[in-house]
Amino acid sequence: MSKFTTILFDLDDTLFDFSACWEKGMQQTIATHALTVELDQAKFLEALRRHGDDLWVDVIAKRYDFTQYRRLRFQRAMADCNRQIEAEQVDDFQRAYQAACMDAVQPDGIVQSTIAKLAEEHTLGIVTNGPVDMAFIKLERLGLSAYFPRERVFLSEIIGHHKPDLRIYEHVREKLGVESKQVLFVGDTWEADVAGAMDAGFSAIWINPRGKKPTSEHQPLAVIERLDQLLAIL
Repeated sequence: MSKFTTILFDLDDTLFDFSACWEKGMQQTIATHALTVELDQAKFLEALRRHGDDLWVDVIAKRYDFTQYRRLRFQRAMADCNRQIEAEQVDDFQRAYQAACMDAVQPDGIVQSTIAKLAEEHTLGIVTNGPVDMAFIKLERLGLSAYFPRERVFLSEIIGHHKPDLRIYEHVREKLGVESKQVLFVGDTWEADVAGAMDAGFSAIWINPRGKKPTSEHQPLAVIERLDQLLAIL
């Protein structure tokens, strides 16, 4: 039996391949939306990704909320294509993208069976830096809502602190009423899901299918490529 009573998961690129869904949703929306249909679509997608990465640090630092982040990312990508638009024009594109992206999210039987098995002996939760307006739709589309009730889905946008801020892990620990040593954190982002979680006193397992290099000296419990590999460890 596992020494952990509680397993916390990141959501995007941990329970499903969000990066692939993001790209598919963006490609479809760029190719069909009035604001972007006439652009060099590959160039615009690359610009969106680049500016999104650059601006993400400002979201984590709480300089921008998600609406501001999405608008700025889009405006800067449009500027790279010599187009200027008002911030409010981005919102219609964002709605179309979110619908396309969520359509791309599909249940995975292996993930479902893994989570079901883990739920037999553990309390499961999610801690994500992702936006509130998409988190619960993702879980429903993945067929995982039953394993992650709303009171155990912790959203940084609601809590007011983003991973790897230690306050978000402490908030979660207190809400669940567990000791740090009882908690295992599983995720794909080294800084947020491994280093941050371990600094909070949790154990961590890194999901690293792309062979990324760690950026600190933290030693996770294990490094895996697929979620189902958790079963052999626990």
